[in-house]
Order: sequence, then C-alpha cells, then structure tokens
Amino acid sequence: MDTGKAINVGLHVVTSHSSLWELFRQGDRNAFAAIYEEHINDLYHYGMHFCQQTNLVKDCLQDLFQDLWISKEHLAADIRNVRYYLISSLRRRLLKAAKNNQRYHHPESWDSFEFDFSISKEHQLIQLETLEEQKRLLHAALSQLTKRQREAIYLRFYQNLSYQEVADIMSMQVDSVYNTISKAISILKKNLPIPLLLLFLKS
Repeated sequence: MDTGKAINVGLHVVTSHSSLWELFRQGDRNAFAAIYEEHINDLYHYGMHFCQQTNLVKDCLQDLFQDLWISKEHLAADIRNVRYYLISSLRRRLLKAAKNNQRYHHPESWDSFEFDFSISKEHQLIQLETLEEQKRLLHAALSQLTKRQREAIYLRFYQNLSYQEVADIMSMQVDSVYNTISKAISILKKNLPIPLLLLFLKS
C-alpha cells in the first residue's frame, strides 16, 4: 500500500513504496536492500506463526529474495502493497516446500496458526506487571479459534492487510473473510476483557 512515506535509498529519496519497488525492478541494489530490511522481520514472524519450522521458513525466505532479484525485470510494475505481495509469495512457497519434503509433514506444525508473542505489538498491549496473566488469557482465547480464524486475524490486524488482500492470500472470498474474522472476534469477546481485546485488535 502506497503510504507516501519518504525513504532514503543511497543517493535517492524515494517518496513511495511504489517508487522503491520500481527502483528495485531497475536493478537498484539499495532499493532491494531497503525492501528486504523493511519486510524481513514481518515475513519471518508470519512464516513461524504459519508452520513453526525454523529451517523451512529461513530456506523459503532465502529462496524468495534470491528469486526476486533474479527475476526483478519481469516482475509486475504495479505492485500496490509490497508486504501483501511478499507474504502471499512466502505462503505459497511454504506450502509447496512442505508438500515436497516429507521432513515437514508433521501435523503439529501445520494444524495450528500460532501467535508466539515475539512481535513488538505485545509491548503495546501488555503491561510488564501483568505480562504472564495477560499472555495466559490471550493464549486461552486464541486456542478457541480455528487455524483459519487465527491466520485471518493475524493478517488483518497484525500485518494491516485489507480484507481483499487477506482473501487473496488465503484463497477465500472476501465475504468469507469478513465472516471468519467476525466469528473470531465474537469468540474472543467471550474470552477476553474488552480493554485487552481492543488493544489486541488495534491496527
């Protein structure tokens, strides 16, 4: 999503993510490095939430960025949301890699989309003195959600993707995403104090 935020890339001042993407497509290594630095942590966290297989996630991320650089001239020029594009690409790679590699066919790794509480948003919603209790409440509440509900919540509220982008990534209809998230929030409302729920879902 084009935020209009200025980003310094080498001697260039990039005024939007679309401009940064275009510089990368033209072979600007500084632009490529800026894209990597801006998104790598979110991509890694998403991958670990998705399958909890560290080596698989790292391998897929390495392959993703290598292939991006190699095929840069052939990539679409009208990418409106680079984060969405990268998460979608990583998800496909994780699924394909797991399907092709028996080492990663472990049900416990693929049947649940977990929140590991390692992302910085934790510090916005949990005071230090209530950390353990709030974590217990959040884990208990999230355990009541399906994998699809957890992933939709994560993409929408933690990665700030639109409902349409969430639908595209998860191969769902937009109406289904709305329903999935609505049902998930209803479940969370029953299991979380309202202040904690509002902070948890704050985008």
